[in-house]
Amino acid sequence: MSHPVHPGKTALVTGGASGIGLGIARVLLDAGLHVIVADVRADHLETARAALAEAGDRALFLSLDVGNRDDWQRARETVEERYGRLHILCLNAGVGLLGSMIDSDEADWTWSTIVNLAGVTNGVDALLPHMLAHGEPGHVIATSSMGGLIVANDGGIYSSAKFGVVALMEELRRALVGTSVSASVLCPAAVNTNIFDHVRMRPEAFAGKSVPDERVLVEAEAFARGILSHGRSPLEVGEMVRAAIAADAPYVFTDSAVRPTLAARYNALLASVGA
Repeated sequence: MSHPVHPGKTALVTGGASGIGLGIARVLLDAGLHVIVADVRADHLETARAALAEAGDRALFLSLDVGNRDDWQRARETVEERYGRLHILCLNAGVGLLGSMIDSDEADWTWSTIVNLAGVTNGVDALLPHMLAHGEPGHVIATSSMGGLIVANDGGIYSSAKFGVVALMEELRRALVGTSVSASVLCPAAVNTNIFDHVRMRPEAFAGKSVPDERVLVEAEAFARGILSHGRSPLEVGEMVRAAIAADAPYVFTDSAVRPTLAARYNALLASVGA
């Protein structure tokens, strides 16, 4: 099947105004595509507008809350009115929510699930029918995480949603066999982004019962930045995504060093099954 990474084609990237999303947007713009950079944060959209200014009118900046189905309907209308057809859908928006599952509350689960999982299902519901209907080569790629395959000690809430993203995209890929559209899942390891700074932008509706101590929050953010600063750059990940779409790869991993960890999980599952 032919791939859609060609000049003149159109892509939409959620969470596209910072981090991995901005890296993907820049790479696709450099490949000659039109890119709708969608994000919930107005400040990030303005920063991205300046960063991608050289792309001119091939970059369109769109306010989009991935948990809001009305926003997705408006996104589809924007695609159809401005470009006619969408070819690449990058469902990348996500929030990094870590902490004890025992100490969590309903707001923690709801916020993580709405953004990290419903943000993907809403995008598929809104735009996959459009992509199938026009019949040109298309691709849907969603950002999960290594946390979508392996659970860290404090990552139960986050991983519950990210495991769902892997399952969704694996089945979507199978369901799309024989159509003009394919699907992949991106499972990043450490990438130099702001993924764990989201506690400060948490919507009031999902504030939860506990307010993090400022000193503890600052220390946690600094620790996360220190680890992620040694990871891939968003632009490198953007190139990996472009190459994966062109090759129709089912999975995209950003670091081969995860192989032993994946093997250990696989072997533990087999050992539990028995002979």
